[in-house]
Amino acid sequence: MTLGIVKRTEEEFADWLGTEWGFISGLGSFDDEPVALEQYQFAFLQNRSRFRWVTKSRQVGFSFLFALEALARCHLREKHTAVFVSYNLDDAKEKILVARQVHEELPLAYQKRLVVDSKTELAFESNGTNKRLSRILSHPSKAPRGKKGDVYLDELAHYVNDREVYRGSTALILRSNGQLTGCSTPLGRRGIFWEIANEELRKYPHHTRQYVPWWLCRFFCADTKRAAVEAPNMPTEERVSVFGRPTLIEQLDSLPLDDFQQEFEGRFVDETYSFFPYELILPCTTDDLVMVDDPTSMRAPEGRLVAGFDVGRTRDRSELAVFEEIEGRFTCRMLKSFEGTPFAEQEAELRRLLGTLLVARLSIDRSGIGMNLAENLARDFPQVVGENFTNDTKERWATDFKILLQRRDVTMPRDRDLIAQIHAIKRRVLPSGKVSFDAERNARGHADKFWAVALACQRERQSSTPRTGDISVRVLG
Repeated sequence: MTLGIVKRTEEEFADWLGTEWGFISGLGSFDDEPVALEQYQFAFLQNRSRFRWVTKSRQVGFSFLFALEALARCHLREKHTAVFVSYNLDDAKEKILVARQVHEELPLAYQKRLVVDSKTELAFESNGTNKRLSRILSHPSKAPRGKKGDVYLDELAHYVNDREVYRGSTALILRSNGQLTGCSTPLGRRGIFWEIANEELRKYPHHTRQYVPWWLCRFFCADTKRAAVEAPNMPTEERVSVFGRPTLIEQLDSLPLDDFQQEFEGRFVDETYSFFPYELILPCTTDDLVMVDDPTSMRAPEGRLVAGFDVGRTRDRSELAVFEEIEGRFTCRMLKSFEGTPFAEQEAELRRLLGTLLVARLSIDRSGIGMNLAENLARDFPQVVGENFTNDTKERWATDFKILLQRRDVTMPRDRDLIAQIHAIKRRVLPSGKVSFDAERNARGHADKFWAVALACQRERQSSTPRTGDISVRVLG
């Protein structure tokens, strides 16, 4: 439900435009459409607490709202600074893009002059004689220093250095009348965002908390007013069935239940059973990797290239991962998904990879439907190694990868889907006493991206009998 506000007098209207929510609702537009605030967005804008803490569903419009609030304050105040801290560089740039576009669509009579315009900063000059500047600054997850004003920590739970960023941000509002906002979807029962949101370890009395699940958002929910009352008392599957729009139902069908509850219902999922906790994964991710989509675009490697290919079954994607190994350290150079791609085309793409790059080893799943693909490639490329997926081999690959994470000897892109798939792997003891390593199957697959990465980064062991694809060399003399 959007907010309809009627002002009786010109003075009332002017006072309303002097608030952030009035400025945004009365003057703001995006893509030539007036900005329509949700109830929870309006509540956020009215929150004057020094510390605002928001546990939210994905895709409910808070990054957009941050850009709007910062822009409004830059125009309503003679001098103002807003600092965005984001999950990665792309997200940081996106907030600047939103603020710039909304500024361009403001009525000219209300616009301040834009005097600095870059991918990570906007500055507006006041219309008074002093010509003071108001600024919006945006950068990826690092502690902002040397600034004072409002600070927005967007998706804080997903930062590698979350505690450091939070600690460095609190000082920015001490000498100003600024606000510190922490806002995120959960990422397990860990980190400073979880500690403040749930207060299980200690109290944080100066933080106000807001909870925004999917059923409060019109994009996901068909009846937000009734859902606000009834949905909290329903099981997840029932409330999605009763209130969810098709886009939300699709998300539930595409994710394990725990993941859906964490991503869309703000639940801090206990990760006790994950073989790869977030504390192990996140320090091995970065936003600075040079990644390619096509082998012809890859620069000449300094080390050896190793690759893994997990062959998708009927409902799964096939996944390719290419890493550069230098002295035992693995750096991701390429990730590629094959969804609904015929095996002949997948084979052609792998042949192009092997014909273009000097790949030292391509480990490929040869179990079941992958057998013909592995045998065809191994016949022409001796560096192709067919791998059988068994409980024993999966335990070995998962353990090898965990050791790399523990030693910080692997570097991967800061990709939410990849991180989620790695974290989804669970170690279970079967009734037979054997150990199983796997993830729950969902509409997106079976942690196929993880297995491609694990195949690429496995420790290569010497064997008395050469495996398919091993090259034996006899030295003479």
